[in-house]
Amino acid sequence: MGKHFVRRYVLTTALGGAFILSPVMAGSGFAPGAPGEEPSKKEKTGAPSSHLIFSGERGGAGEMVQTKLSNMGYDLAVDGIYGPITETQVRKFQDNQGLVVDGIVGPKTKEALNNSGTKNSGTDEEQTTTVSAPDEEKTTTENQASTDIVSAAKSLVGTPYQFGGETPAGFDSSGFVNYVIEQETDASLERTHAGIWANDGAFVDNPSPGDVVFFTNTYDADTYVTHSGIYIGDGKMIHAGTEETGVEVASLNVDYWDNRYIGAKSIN
Repeated sequence: MGKHFVRRYVLTTALGGAFILSPVMAGSGFAPGAPGEEPSKKEKTGAPSSHLIFSGERGGAGEMVQTKLSNMGYDLAVDGIYGPITETQVRKFQDNQGLVVDGIVGPKTKEALNNSGTKNSGTDEEQTTTVSAPDEEKTTTENQASTDIVSAAKSLVGTPYQFGGETPAGFDSSGFVNYVIEQETDASLERTHAGIWANDGAFVDNPSPGDVVFFTNTYDADTYVTHSGIYIGDGKMIHAGTEETGVEVASLNVDYWDNRYIGAKSIN
């Protein structure tokens, strides 16, 4: 196994390849797009704004945050990969410090990290990161919900893309995810990709059929979460793509999407 895949978490090795997706309006989930298209005039390239450190960060910035948290007793590995576990510990640190709990290392969180001592005020038990169980450990109800989500997503393939669309008459990308999940579960989701990422479901290391996969930098480099789709297994997802493709099945084995993948959540 190459180092590249190890640094993409267990998730990429579980899929055996990369991930796929399409561009979205920054923060809204309304704008269409697909790999290979010319970017819009509003689209930017590169990583999110350098003064903020987000989940998905790799390299020195993420390692700096991990080192400071580890020195204070927070339970995480110092590997330079700002993934779901690191984000969880950042949120706990922010809560302990009375900061806004958003998992983003901005100026106030950086200042608190720099000014904090080497002991964490929380207990070890409070720092334990919880991730959802693998497929084989899910209950019968959860498995049925996952099956229903995938079936519902497949039934909508070919539905037109519509900016702001939330019904089978036409979907935008987050509208599609909202509709399928809410039709097949008791969940009530946030309307945007960023909202779902921040507030709904539970992070998982490996997506299972029916989970939601998330991507960044597909439309606006200054907005962290810009697209999502429903994972259906076999390295594929279904998402609302462009006005040309509508709702489509997309193979995840394309570098464009692999480079923009940031994680997955189980909603049901």
